[in-house]
Amino acid sequence: MPAPKENEISREQQIVFLKKISFFSDFDDHELRQFLSVSRWLKVPGNTQIIREQTNERIFYILVKGEVSVFKTSEENGAAVELTRLKTGDCFGEMSLVMDIKRTAGVRTTQPSYLLMVEPAIISTSNVFLQLKFYKRFCEIMASRLIAANARMAGQETREDEEAAEYKEEKTAEKSTAATAARPAGPAPSSSPQVVSTAPTIDPGKMPPMPADEDRRGKLQLQRLVSPNRHLPICPVIVRHLKLFWASDNSGNTRRLAELISMDPVISTRVLQAANSSFFRRSSPVISVPHAMITMGLDHIQTLIREILETPQDQPAFSGFRQVYRAFWHHALVVGRIAELLQQVIRVHSSLDLYMAGLLHDIGMLALDPLCPNFYAQTLRQDSEFSRRLIISEQRYIGIDHGTAGAWMGEKIGLPQPFLAIMQHHHDPQRAREHLLAVALIHLADLFASRRGICLGSPDPETLKPLDSFAWVMLQDQHRPFMEVNVVDFIEQFEEELDKNWNSISELPS
Repeated sequence: MPAPKENEISREQQIVFLKKISFFSDFDDHELRQFLSVSRWLKVPGNTQIIREQTNERIFYILVKGEVSVFKTSEENGAAVELTRLKTGDCFGEMSLVMDIKRTAGVRTTQPSYLLMVEPAIISTSNVFLQLKFYKRFCEIMASRLIAANARMAGQETREDEEAAEYKEEKTAEKSTAATAARPAGPAPSSSPQVVSTAPTIDPGKMPPMPADEDRRGKLQLQRLVSPNRHLPICPVIVRHLKLFWASDNSGNTRRLAELISMDPVISTRVLQAANSSFFRRSSPVISVPHAMITMGLDHIQTLIREILETPQDQPAFSGFRQVYRAFWHHALVVGRIAELLQQVIRVHSSLDLYMAGLLHDIGMLALDPLCPNFYAQTLRQDSEFSRRLIISEQRYIGIDHGTAGAWMGEKIGLPQPFLAIMQHHHDPQRAREHLLAVALIHLADLFASRRGICLGSPDPETLKPLDSFAWVMLQDQHRPFMEVNVVDFIEQFEEELDKNWNSISELPS
């Protein structure tokens, strides 16, 4: 049996950990091994948010070692008010096992901790005796918490304890408010740059009417309407460059042709679709434009692109507002470039073309745009919810978000699975179950780009805090060399690297 890698906890060590906590007090070694085989063991740094409020996530956590803070965001001032602290042996997120409801509180580690992440769907497929023992223990915990709640309601706890708890909550809120008020108005330090909005202003009188949320369709209907046969809009700048390319004497320059194709999400998607079709026999999925050019051959590629350019588009993108399309295209390019830089800095060896994954991650917006033509133009209203909370607005006014739409369309046209996982989960990486490393990297690239104002609408500072991202936990879990990295220091250093390379990263072809 090979020796465990440095910093890696062996299965026997994990069992020793579990035996010391009350949740597993009546589990034997065999049952603990079974349980570990259907759960995920996470080593989480301090000050990492595990659960975010108002998210849908059916995952239950057991705190094997460490401490977490359970908090709720104040509606009045947005401050995080601590409700309680949980220590080794406690569990949290348990309501997700019995009810499909949004998270009512957030959870953040206060120190480096070990967690077991348990998914109900996986537990339900495991050994029936293990299921019974697990749910018996779970019911005991729920019952004990109900008894404690009843005791508080009946006034059995002393008034002194209640006053102490109230005082603690008030002090926590005061400290958060004071910290916010004391924050300097000048530029933030490089580790936490200010969120910048670069959204163009526009005369409200020239805006299309607001969509009505009662007009949204059901998911099954939307899934049928997201069609791979639509002629999605192509960037006119790239169209012009391609026409100039063929008009010049450099039509045989395959490197330049690959660069031009790789700057447009729609053309890239069509090329990958063709290269992954049954027409071309291949031993592995085609995941990049150069790979597609080798698979298809230059003649086929040129014929395909000429057909794409000559095919009329179904309708103008984003109600004809060029500012919105430019913001969409700019965001796609920048996310791809930042993902590529992250891959180099972290030294991740991946067969997936992360630049291409970043370029295509938001293509679901182009799939949804024809279904609600006036929706994305509303991002130009910088004072509206469309600008600040795009995902929530998509779900409210259209019925699904662009991540789901992108994954549906990608599946219909036969894109490789990693692209589908990234499209669907780049805003909520903790829900991904496959290709976790790639999803985490694109999520972080998306976050860094949006913080610098490269996005549709006005970026929301509350949702763009790199340190809060669960993607760091996924990175440390999936990429062992990153396990010992101090995330706070890494964010600061990466922001400095972005500053140095920002001109080339944010550049748009003219």
